[in-house]
Amino acid sequence: MDHAIVWTEDAQENYRQIAIYLLDAYGFDTADAFTDTVNAKLRILEKSPFIGRRLDALPSVRKLPVQPYNMVYYAIAERQVIILNILDSRRYPSL
Repeated sequence: MDHAIVWTEDAQENYRQIAIYLLDAYGFDTADAFTDTVNAKLRILEKSPFIGRRLDALPSVRKLPVQPYNMVYYAIAERQVIILNILDSRRYPSL
């Protein structure tokens, strides 16, 4: 059975900000490719939530690269994948 994807408010807001930035800076095709890639990764997480790498400092949190510069941070609780945040790794290189 698939896991449900649940977004936190911070994750939703950062996702929106990244998409808007890409739209403004690079145009529709780039922003659309980003959203398509995120959706594809989320479909993978629904079926295989343990594929992301655990964080050393927070073992209950996992990270999964979305694109070279974006990382999804999530936790697994029962049958849910909770998207904690999506960050641009250029802005947060230590995470």
